[in-house]
Amino acid sequence: MKFSPGRSVRLTKDQQAELKKTIINSLPHEVGFTAKFNWTLELIGEFINREFGKKYSIKGVSLLMHRLGMSYTKPTYTLAAADEEKQKEFVEKTFPGLKKSGKQRN
Repeated sequence: MKFSPGRSVRLTKDQQAELKKTIINSLPHEVGFTAKFNWTLELIGEFINREFGKKYSIKGVSLLMHRLGMSYTKPTYTLAAADEEKQKEFVEKTFPGLKKSGKQRN
C-alpha cells in the first residue's frame, strides 16, 4: 500500500451506534452530567471516556460526530431581556415535545 490507511477506529460499530442513540434520545443531565439541555463536544468526549474508556480530543469528537452523520451548532447570543414566563413554558412544555419529535427522525 502506498499510503497510510490512518489510525484504527477506537469505538466499535456497536459503541458508535450506542453513542449516537444516547445523544439523540437523552439529555446530558439524564446520563449524569450537570448540563441540562445541550450536548457539547466536551461533554460527548467525557461521555465516551466514561462509558467506553476511550479518550478523544475535541477535534476527534467533532470528526466522529461528522462520521456518524451528526452536526452541532453553537449558540450565538443570549437574550438579556427574555421573558422568564415564556422561557419556563418553553422548557416545560415546548422543548420536551421537540425532543420527542426528534426521536422519530433516526
